Amino acid sequence: MKLEYVSRETLRGLYLVLMQELNEVGVSLSEEQLQLINLHLDYVLEANSSIRLTAIHDKDEALRLHVLDSLLALPEVLASPEGIMLDIGTGGGYPGYPLAIATGRPVDLLDSVKKKVNVIQAFVDKTHLGKPEVATLGERAEELALVRPGHYSTVLARAVSSLPALVELASPLLRDGGHLIAYKGAHDDVELERGIIVAELAGMRFLAMREYLLPDGGEKRTIYVLKRYADPSVNLPRRPGRAQRKPLA
Repeated sequence: MKLEYVSRETLRGLYLVLMQELNEVGVSLSEEQLQLINLHLDYVLEANSSIRLTAIHDKDEALRLHVLDSLLALPEVLASPEGIMLDIGTGGGYPGYPLAIATGRPVDLLDSVKKKVNVIQAFVDKTHLGKPEVATLGERAEELALVRPGHYSTVLARAVSSLPALVELASPLLRDGGHLIAYKGAHDDVELERGIIVAELAGMRFLAMREYLLPDGGEKRTIYVLKRYADPSVNLPRRPGRAQRKPLA
């Protein structure tokens, strides 16, 4: 596809809601950052005709449900340790890509479907000069943990799996002091309790949660933050798929 930068007026119109919402959490983006985020969104929507990266086809909805939803975790990301981030189950690059652009932090975009990450890598190759560093990885989190244990300062996961499974997957990938930032829908007391039980086994502890509503649609969102503080008391990673099929809690 041909990547086209839009005019400043068009860009501001497209991202008016985005900027208003981000200002409320104390975040502002430059025009260059907005252009890259907009280019990426256009690319994902066009590439969606050949490989399913998202179920959303309308740009306004994609802006709200992908871009804005991703960026509303910026306070938690900025409070996490400096260093390389990992986005588990990235799909079309959300939330990892816009967060990398907004923070300047390097990110690895991980998805077990190699065709998806190959498409996103093609976009990165066209638009990036290495700052921030954005790389794609086509494998499972359990496989990556065997070759990059303790490599990441922050693990991101958005609408990927249950909180207990995410805690188990993130722990061996995080360095001590690193944070798991998990995006979920409406808060679930039982899921959180199970996540905290797994966290104790995985050398992690619960730090914080924040609930909010997305604009216009009012969808409920919850962000959970957990911190790795010690080695797990169980052997991790387990075989691929075990965290989802036979959770520790």
